[in-house]
Parts: sequence; C-alpha cells; structure tokens
Amino acid sequence: MAPQSVISTTLQLLRDKLVDNSFLSHPLFRAIEGAGNLVKVSGGLRVEQPVIFGEHSSITQLSSGFEPVSMAVTDPFQSAKFEFSNFTQPIILNAVEKAANKGDLAVVNILESKMRNVMLGLKKEVSKQVIRGNSSVLTSFQTLNGMTVASSTGWLEAIATNTQQNVVGGLDKATYRSQNWFNNFKDSGGTLSLSHLDELFIQCQIRNPSGAFPDILLMSPNCFAAFQNLQQSLVRYTSNSDRASLDADMVGMWRGARIYVEPNLGFTAAAPAKAVSAYALSSDQFQLYADTDGFFNVSEMQPVPGTATEAAQVFCRMQLVTGHLASHGVLIDAEA
Repeated sequence: MAPQSVISTTLQLLRDKLVDNSFLSHPLFRAIEGAGNLVKVSGGLRVEQPVIFGEHSSITQLSSGFEPVSMAVTDPFQSAKFEFSNFTQPIILNAVEKAANKGDLAVVNILESKMRNVMLGLKKEVSKQVIRGNSSVLTSFQTLNGMTVASSTGWLEAIATNTQQNVVGGLDKATYRSQNWFNNFKDSGGTLSLSHLDELFIQCQIRNPSGAFPDILLMSPNCFAAFQNLQQSLVRYTSNSDRASLDADMVGMWRGARIYVEPNLGFTAAAPAKAVSAYALSSDQFQLYADTDGFFNVSEMQPVPGTATEAAQVFCRMQLVTGHLASHGVLIDAEA
C-alpha cells in the first residue's frame, strides 16, 4: 500500500496536469488563458471590474493658445460587481480500493483515474452553466445565456438593444444602455445568413474599445453544419498539424475568429422562442478571476469519520467577468 506522502504528492502533480488537459481545454477558457486574462487574486468576496461610461474631461480646441481651457470633470467610472462562485468536489478512495491496488504505481493509476473523472465533471458542469445557465449546482457562476426565465443576470439577450433589461454585475442594462452596457444580437430568421453573421461581427467590432473583432465563435452543431454547407470556399480550415499546435477542437476560422462547435448551444430561448445558435465573443473583454487558493486546489487525503474511506477535496473559487458587454453578441434562429 502506498504511503500517505506518495498519495499527497501524486494528487498535487496530477492537479497541474489535469487542469491544463481538462478544464482549460474548453475553447472559452483556453482563449481566456491565451489572452492573458486568467487572473489570480488572493481573497475577497467579489471581483469589482471597472467599467468606463464616458469621458473624464472635455477637449478644448486651441487657436491662439490663450483660450480658456475647460477644467470640468466627470466621473465616468462605475464598477461591475461579480460575486465569487465557490464549489468543491471530493476524490474518494476506500479501503478496499487501497488494499486491491498495492504499490505506488497502482495507487497513482487509480488516483489519476478518479481525479481525471472529477476534473472532467467540473469542466462539463461549468461549461453547461456558462453557455446555457442550466446547471443545478453552479447557479452562482455567471452565464452568457440571458434568454431564459432563470437567467435575468445572463450577459447575452436575444432581443433588440433598446429593450434589454438584465442586470449584469449589478449594473442594469436599461439604466446604462446609452453607455454600451448591452449586448449585440442578430436574428437569422430560421436560415443561417453570412451577411447576418457579418453584421453581428461588425456591431461587436465598432463598439469594442480596442476596435477588435470577436475572436471566438461558438456554434451549435446544426448551425455549424449549415455554415459549412453555405460557404465552404470562404471558411479557412486548418491542417492536422496546425490543429495540434493551436488547439485540437478548432474546426475553422471566420473573419479572424476561431470557430468551435459547442454542444450546449442550440437550446430554445424563452423570448423569443427561437434557437440560440452562436455566441460571438471578444476575449480581450472578459476575464476569468480565480482565487489563488481556489483554482482547483486539492486538499490532503483525510479519513472520513465513520467510514472506511479517505477523501480529498478539489476546491474552486472563481468567476467569469466582463467590463464591456457590447463587445459580445448572440446569433439566434440559424439552425438550418
């Protein structure tokens, strides 16, 4: 039977390997990390993201150089406040398993199997919540889906910008609509149109403070199939070697954005009752904040009182945040 020191060391080594190979393998989280927007912080109850809603001071045009300069200032800054989401999942090893898997290598193998299962389960649940907002256990984690009854804090609404009213980060879209605190959206009317997709991209680009187009395009399986059939000649595909060096899940590129098939998309929005087909996202305008003590941190294996088992806890404390909603968009009703 492997000593406790071997078990503890194994858990920590596996943690680093499996965070990269499981959770950060999701296109959205991989893009966040690649853009340098995986932010580690120490403590705190929430993330306060500065949001700029105007100009700090006025410009004065000079002719002679003696004109009075306006010194009037305003405070253009607000803070979007995002509470941390805290969650944990145990890795459990019972006495029978330990007895049946004698030796360091055997214990390492069974721990890796269990930890991989936990990491993939966490990835699946977080992805479901972020994309669709329908996790039953991670309801405090932010969701991009702002189109169902239970997602009044979701980022992306499938309605005109002048009627959006969700509250994101504590800021009401209806109150701050004129300051670009809304998302872009396009209805493709039942059939995917590349012109509609282009319009959505342009809306995001002209409203992004950096002037960048969306660089992540998540599509439902049906939407991507329609996209392939519509304009194969205009879609840039990557070779197998390119995919290996970039990321294996990317299925193509459009207007500079990496395309990924997202199985959680294609669900029907509450209003309008149409399929949510694609998210166009700008990775420079969102971040994943994680507590340094809560980014898949693994505790020591400890006996569980009253049982013949030991358990370690994988603890997470993180949140998805944005400081500029109008850099992102949603395409609906484009499943054919």
